[in-house]
Amino acid sequence: MSYPHFRNLYVFAFLTAAAGLSWYWSRAGTTVVQPGEVRESLPLGYYLIDAEIFGTDEDGRLLYKIWAARAEERPDEGRLLLSDVRIEYRPVENVPWILTADSGEAPTDQAYIDLSGAVELANTPRDQGERTLIKTQRLRFEPDTFVASTEAAVSVFFGAGRLDAVGIKVYLRDDRLELESSVHGEFNP
Repeated sequence: MSYPHFRNLYVFAFLTAAAGLSWYWSRAGTTVVQPGEVRESLPLGYYLIDAEIFGTDEDGRLLYKIWAARAEERPDEGRLLLSDVRIEYRPVENVPWILTADSGEAPTDQAYIDLSGAVELANTPRDQGERTLIKTQRLRFEPDTFVASTEAAVSVFFGAGRLDAVGIKVYLRDDRLELESSVHGEFNP
């Protein structure tokens, strides 16, 4: 036999041994579960595509709707993750508001949603009055009290005016807002 033939034979033997060892090492870390044997696993959760959550008033009329392109429960962390979030607050007698955000996170044991990423909160007055648009990067929405708040920088647009501030509290039921600090305004006639 020639030298190249022996070399090919050695390379083939080496590769076969390496493949066999890698298969053996990959199997060494796995455990075989026998039928009927209970094994500990990760907490079960769920995910939903085009998820909708509805809230009603005392008379059963639709009051708000929370929509997310994707909702994923993380039971081991006690939270619900939302993406591409839209919240519509549509009371019968008060001014409706629409809230949008790139993402949201809600603890499973409390009643609020922390929204983040291009958060916008806009009212749509029924009497064709001036629309108010609020923009920020973070906002907490509390569906039970219909209050939205943040301690982050915020911009409020209304008519030809603009206000910038740090922190805001918006009372959706009352169609009222409170700016917290560092308020600066710009008004065009």
